Amino acid sequence: MSTDLTLPGPVSPPHVVRMELDTFSGVDRPALAKWFAALFDDLLAPLCPASVRELVSVARDYVPSETTPWGPPGYARLLLSSGDFTRSSWDEALSDLPSFLRVQLVQLDFQGLPLVDGGWCAEILLKDDPSFPHQIVVTASRSLFGGWISRVVQQDWLSAFRSGASLVRASGGWITLDRVGVRTAHEVAVGVGLDESLFMAAELARGPHWATLLGPRQVAALGGVQEVCASAPCFSVEHLGGGRILLQLTEHLDEVPQDAVEKLTEFLRPVLH
Repeated sequence: MSTDLTLPGPVSPPHVVRMELDTFSGVDRPALAKWFAALFDDLLAPLCPASVRELVSVARDYVPSETTPWGPPGYARLLLSSGDFTRSSWDEALSDLPSFLRVQLVQLDFQGLPLVDGGWCAEILLKDDPSFPHQIVVTASRSLFGGWISRVVQQDWLSAFRSGASLVRASGGWITLDRVGVRTAHEVAVGVGLDESLFMAAELARGPHWATLLGPRQVAALGGVQEVCASAPCFSVEHLGGGRILLQLTEHLDEVPQDAVEKLTEFLRPVLH
């Protein structure tokens, strides 16, 4: 049976926390593999109602049928782009990090089918395409957080974001809430295609977000590090080194007033499509 990697269809927001880093730089792949391992263990695995060991154990003895084709009822499925998830297959994938890597946790209904309404999923994706920036994407359904994303969890995501941005020398990136799809809300609003956005990602930010990483070229276009640090209308402004600045718009991820977004949009206008 071929491995199905289709995510459940989109449901009405609010439902997704999304983190993305884009980079044109060559990446230290052993260091990136270590970062991915920590990302899974520290950010995604704790969100799963069952332990990874339990899920792998159940899946190992599971036999697909016409009524439960993808996984045992009531459990999540863990998949790698190369096949079913086991700790050994995950370790193997990390030790020889491929140019395309996807690991996914998806909640299943009583028939072993992916839940769409009221279900959850979490995913890590690495896309290494020489024509565009390398993309690192982490998503998790908001329902995984029990309806409230604590400050501790937000800081964990920000910490992973900071370390990943420095590791891959990111040209840009963000953490946002309740945006579905590969294009950002800004790109959808102004009608910019994904290919155009990725091709210009080093020069142009892909929109205002709760956490917005500005790359060196974007910072320079906004007047330089000192100007951005002094003028950005954000709760927190942090220079990560190398000309990269992390803007945290508000204190809490799930409290982002529209007027705050509008102020950040106006500030970023010179580097937006």
